[in-house]
Amino acid sequence: MFPRSLTWIELREYIDSGRGPIVIPIGSLEGHGAHLPIDTDALIASFVADELAKRNGWVSLPPIVYTIAVPVRPGNVYVEPRVFRAYLSSILSHFVKFGQKSFIVILGHGGPEIKSAVADVCSDLCREREVDIAAFHIANILSRLGLVDTSRDRHAGGWETSIVLAIDPSLVKDVSVYSRGDFRRYGVVGDPTRASTEAGRRYVASVIEYMERVVKGAGVKGCYLDWIQGG
Repeated sequence: MFPRSLTWIELREYIDSGRGPIVIPIGSLEGHGAHLPIDTDALIASFVADELAKRNGWVSLPPIVYTIAVPVRPGNVYVEPRVFRAYLSSILSHFVKFGQKSFIVILGHGGPEIKSAVADVCSDLCREREVDIAAFHIANILSRLGLVDTSRDRHAGGWETSIVLAIDPSLVKDVSVYSRGDFRRYGVVGDPTRASTEAGRRYVASVIEYMERVVKGAGVKGCYLDWIQGG
């Protein structure tokens, strides 16, 4: 959350001033190999959201963590899509009720079900409540920029491990468990042994700059879903 000490008084003043969007990160609770925490998606989305808000004098809120993860492990929490849709809609509608007119949604978790749910909620709110929402998917941006081949580095691999290293290296456990290259055994798609703090910083900076170009450069009116409408 940014500012970290945000009070409801300050949030009300921010909304009343119309100074900018509220930034809302969305992640998941999901296994990320033997080396990353189960809230990795939320951790990355929240960090990007906070840094974006900090650079622009905006407000970011705590992440939405319990979402739609394939329930194949005890760390993967699956919320029914219809429940998640209603939950996300309720959150955004709450701030619209108090006068907020623009949002940036940052999605750190992938998969067709959550992308579809976010798209449905954002599209409905933009149409029914006349608000502006720009929604971005972090992996999609990295792929579009040519920084990551997400067909090969898709889950708990190099790019996610690099960003977590940049956020807090103490959160990354020893990757020597993958010395035999058996990544799939642990649910990893990619190679986390190639990760670096420097790469993580570069990925975060590139994603934020991309979002700023879209939101501040071209401007966003209505509903913008980057994984669908992005060039």
